[in-house]
Amino acid sequence: MTDPIHTRVLRKLRNTRDLRAEILSLAAELSADDQAEGRMLVTDAVIAGTTVRKEWDSLLPALAPEIRPRMALEIKESETLAEKLGESVRLPLDKPNYRFEVLRLLLGASLEDKGSDASIMTRTGDTQIGLMKALGASATPIRGALAALRDAGLIRNLRQPRIDPQTLTQEQLGRLGATPQTLRFRFERGARIKPPAELLVRAEPLLGANGPKSWKPFSLSGSPVAQEDVPELDLIGMPRLDLVAHIPRSDREFDADVIRMLDDGLEPEPNMLASAPVVVTLVRAQTRFDREPRVGRIRCAHACDVFLSLLDMRLREQAIQYARAVRR
Repeated sequence: MTDPIHTRVLRKLRNTRDLRAEILSLAAELSADDQAEGRMLVTDAVIAGTTVRKEWDSLLPALAPEIRPRMALEIKESETLAEKLGESVRLPLDKPNYRFEVLRLLLGASLEDKGSDASIMTRTGDTQIGLMKALGASATPIRGALAALRDAGLIRNLRQPRIDPQTLTQEQLGRLGATPQTLRFRFERGARIKPPAELLVRAEPLLGANGPKSWKPFSLSGSPVAQEDVPELDLIGMPRLDLVAHIPRSDREFDADVIRMLDDGLEPEPNMLASAPVVVTLVRAQTRFDREPRVGRIRCAHACDVFLSLLDMRLREQAIQYARAVRR
């Protein structure tokens, strides 16, 4: 009669936490049967096989000496799944929304220098020329966007338009069609949900000077930057992690897998009305306006992006308070 073999099968393993739990559970079974052997079969793991083996080797010495020799690890990966996992999750991108892009730059100029044509559009005698240079677009979409903003009552003069941040509401921008494309990410089923403050800590090395190349388009936005800019701002906690991604106008897809570098349990949230712990705002302007590193020496978005993120979170009073403070 052969000794029984206790087999644990882990399919599509995504993190080492679950692996550790299964190893300990298998060891507990073997401790109750000194004749049994244990086998951990890991198939089609999302995390690397080397990571699985390293975690196994590090945990095994912590088990009782009489149990360790009776435990074995086997890793299998099907070629078809390996090929599938090698493909990026790519999200389609909308065409650039020039109503948003123009409004964003006008708002940025307002926050920089009380409404003058500040560095965000370059100093020129004609605001339309400055917008064309900053956006990398022709005059036609710029003029169309300015006309729409004028018709909505947000600006008066097409040649030297001015936007007052205190007049803006998220509902107004939605009706006007002057909102950006945003990509939202949630935790997939089974993943450990992490608060936005913990995600911020994870984002800091990615957004630093030595961060990965794939994260160079990103900047930190939202409440942590607003709080750093204006410490007296009436904000409690961190509702979500806001990022701004500067994407070329010619791009048609966004590689969503880059967000999994933040946490491998994140996946796209298809419901745009659902709350999400990570929100990425896409900016399609040709010229990028990052500020000096703040908040732990990482790239931070322009004040206009921070203002708009507060509006999107339905924190309009805080957004207006923020605008008044940064203009001073």
